[in-house]
Amino acid sequence: MRSRLLLSAARCLWARRAACPARRHRSCGGALLEELFARGGPLRTFLERQAGAEAQLQARGPELVAVARLLSEKEQELRETEHLLHDENEDLRKLAENEITLCQKEITQLKHQIILLLVPSEETNENDLILEVTAGVGGQEAMLFTSEIFDMYQRYAAFKRWHFETLEYFPSEIGGLRHASASIGGSEAYKHMKFEGGVHRVQRVPKTEKQGRIHTSTMTVAILPQPTEINLVINPKDLRIDTKRASGAGGQHVNTTDSAVRIVHLPTDWNK
Repeated sequence: MRSRLLLSAARCLWARRAACPARRHRSCGGALLEELFARGGPLRTFLERQAGAEAQLQARGPELVAVARLLSEKEQELRETEHLLHDENEDLRKLAENEITLCQKEITQLKHQIILLLVPSEETNENDLILEVTAGVGGQEAMLFTSEIFDMYQRYAAFKRWHFETLEYFPSEIGGLRHASASIGGSEAYKHMKFEGGVHRVQRVPKTEKQGRIHTSTMTVAILPQPTEINLVINPKDLRIDTKRASGAGGQHVNTTDSAVRIVHLPTDWNK
């Protein structure tokens, strides 16, 4: 506790002192992340402009405002702490190095969070979804791989406390899976699963291989959002209704009753 107070006091003294600029430590993020948030970079310029008009930044969400403000505070804290690397006290320098490492990790996390907050959300992010898995190239090994992937998604749904209902399940002879589909529902289920769709590949020695050779097998995953509600409006003018009546003997009831009705939907503005 005492060392923390000493570090904070020394940082305040260095902040007030007109010292020469110290060597800047790069954060532990990737080169692209550093380029985006570098001075003059696109995201840095965007945040600086929005900071001048906080109402515009507030319109994008209070969470983005809070994260951007926290990033600015952490970067200021990092700049002040870096001056302590030149202090004569060795213990203080070690404390400063540890503090710089923690600041760099927090800054990188905040930058990633800002990028995620700037990505516009889709209307279907809150929807439930239909999961379909199908075995691809690889025979029985591909079916075993498909079964493992399906079980993985089922356990992930249980971990996220989502509802998981198996709709179709076609197993293979040795415990694999040819094709299966399931309904998954829960908070932001489609948002977390929508990028899972596509072809998945595995390279390993399958259980059916007796000579120890590595095989390549594939399977496909399809993620389909479930519409929450469908509003269907049909203009009566776009409907053509044809009625049929019986002919011949049978009395007045047969000749006056519409015994067959056919409704045809014409495309809107069909006659124009």
